[in-house]
Amino acid sequence: MERSFPDDALPLHHLILRSFRQREALFLLVLATYRVELTGVLSRAAKTGFEFGDANTVIELADQIASAARAADLSTIRKDAQSLRVFASAAQDGGEQEEGKVLLAGLRLIDRILDEAKERAKAAEPSTPLVLN
Repeated sequence: MERSFPDDALPLHHLILRSFRQREALFLLVLATYRVELTGVLSRAAKTGFEFGDANTVIELADQIASAARAADLSTIRKDAQSLRVFASAAQDGGEQEEGKVLLAGLRLIDRILDEAKERAKAAEPSTPLVLN
């Protein structure tokens, strides 16, 4: 017996849609992981000041975030990550003023990642209100 599917429910279409959703979810998970790591570095640096290697760590995280954002087509996050990288590079040779710029750029990037995750989660919610019986 041959199985028929309506045009909008072809198994291949479902597979493609599901893989896109999983890819998006995976990139958001990766960004969340980097966000947590960046938050830890910046939190400690805000309390005790930047230590040797902190700027390099921030540069590496900014590069990783920019790469993930580019792959996920999140241009605003990518731009913020690139800005953070520039400030962190300047902080390697600068002083407290440059470190302050790193903290601000890092917080902006962290907020941007959180906002994107919230928007994606909200978009994934059912659009019709639930009716209680």
